[in-house]
Amino acid sequence: MARAATSNPRTKDDTDPRDPAKDLDSEIAALREDVAAITATLGDIVKYRTGEAKTEVRKIRRRVEREGEEALEQVQDSFEAAESELKASIREKPITSVLIAAGIGYVISKIL
Repeated sequence: MARAATSNPRTKDDTDPRDPAKDLDSEIAALREDVAAITATLGDIVKYRTGEAKTEVRKIRRRVEREGEEALEQVQDSFEAAESELKASIREKPITSVLIAAGIGYVISKIL
């Protein structure tokens, strides 16, 4: 029995403009472009925000350094004032100062 040659209406050479697969391919390509654009935009946002954060951290660091230096100067001034008062007290009452120092030394020796 001989078979009659049948023609397949759907061959690779057939280009039907209404083919939904063609639409799907173009939509996928568009989605890929959109995802690439979103990725690039997100990368730019991250870079910008990182730059902002670095700038803010630098400002905070400078402020903290300045405040720390001011606090250190205040403590140094307080110690210098206390030292001056102690020296003046020792000059005014040398015997009392020696006895107090001896008493403190004795207490510390008993503790250790």
